[in-house]
Amino acid sequence: MPAVYSMLVSLLDVAGHASSSLRFIRDSPETVWALASLSLFIDTFVYMLTVSMLPEILQDSMGAPESANGVVTAMFGVGAVLGCFVSGILSDRIRERRGLQMISSLIYSVSGIVFYFARHYYQILLFRLIDGIASGVACTLLYASIGDVYPANLLAFKVAIVYFCNNIAYTIGPICGQRLFDMAGVKGPAALVIALGLLKLVALFVFSNDSLAIRSAVRSRAYVSAADDSTFSKSHESVASMSIPRLLMQPPVIISTLSIVTSIGIQCMLEGLVPLHLVDKLNHDQDNGITFVILGLVFTIMVPIVGKATDSLIEWRGETMRYYAMMFGAAATVCSVLLMALANSYAVMMVGYAFFAVADLCMFIPAQSAYGDFVNGANTDSMARGYSISVFAWALGAISLPPIGTALYSRFGFSKP
Repeated sequence: MPAVYSMLVSLLDVAGHASSSLRFIRDSPETVWALASLSLFIDTFVYMLTVSMLPEILQDSMGAPESANGVVTAMFGVGAVLGCFVSGILSDRIRERRGLQMISSLIYSVSGIVFYFARHYYQILLFRLIDGIASGVACTLLYASIGDVYPANLLAFKVAIVYFCNNIAYTIGPICGQRLFDMAGVKGPAALVIALGLLKLVALFVFSNDSLAIRSAVRSRAYVSAADDSTFSKSHESVASMSIPRLLMQPPVIISTLSIVTSIGIQCMLEGLVPLHLVDKLNHDQDNGITFVILGLVFTIMVPIVGKATDSLIEWRGETMRYYAMMFGAAATVCSVLLMALANSYAVMMVGYAFFAVADLCMFIPAQSAYGDFVNGANTDSMARGYSISVFAWALGAISLPPIGTALYSRFGFSKP
């Protein structure tokens, strides 16, 4: 009996230690950051997983016209806008992040089920619409959660690492999707989408507390008061709420929104125009995707560097440096596009494109972190609303500028005014 008793005591000690460790993990801001990174990785991976195979499904299997591809993409945008605004307003109103993120995980799995049984064009449209809703909810709340628990001079680097995970998913998603499609048809990628949604659901349920609950604890910790950010800890609770229209009237939000629309819009526009320019002007028709591999590597390497540099500038000279960084990014973007337009060789063209990647990050990273800093500084209970605006800006840039760029290219070419 003494041996059994000792064993039971030991097991209880182990269980208590494990429970204490899990509680520490669940209440840690770093866990919020890690799960936000996982969430954006899954979001981008799910989207890119199906990009390469959709033309084959739509044109070869369903006999849909090529114009149907654009409609499918537009349905994702519609779903994302719907998801971001509904989740942003609802999350701030009911003061809940984690539960809505878990719902978005289930929505991913539902989209995978629709894709698994898709046999008709309207089912592909429904899949992309549901996927867009899940993406809008997830992206709004993952950024809002980071903004909840980190002060201004730490936000840019945290956002940069989250975006780093986005770049990884963007690179490997199409490759994995095509391999699965070749092995098992539509059911292969669809099953993975379902599994990823469930994985995110379990991770949130087991390892995470709600970021708003963690926020209250974070504000009382010593390292927050040492972060030299008085706006983060003005009071223990937010005192007011701003509507989305009122947020859009605030100069920091306006500037950041325009910066995101510009950076994402130009990036998406160049993704369509650069391959055309390489063939039309430089006679470079044997690319095999190497151009975008190089671009992806530059993004992946530079995003944490830009994030850390932004935080260091803010800590050194204050919040206004965030906007100087955006201005530098805008000016550098103009210079990089001019270099690409004047390039007379592939090497020079790629130098310009790599320079553009760095300039684009200098606009995007400070802008994406500015929403959280503004809401914390204004002491307003509108974090999710703020990041719903950023997700909308992302969608607006990705949808609106590429068609304009393509039309201008068709009429004037890449380098003519």
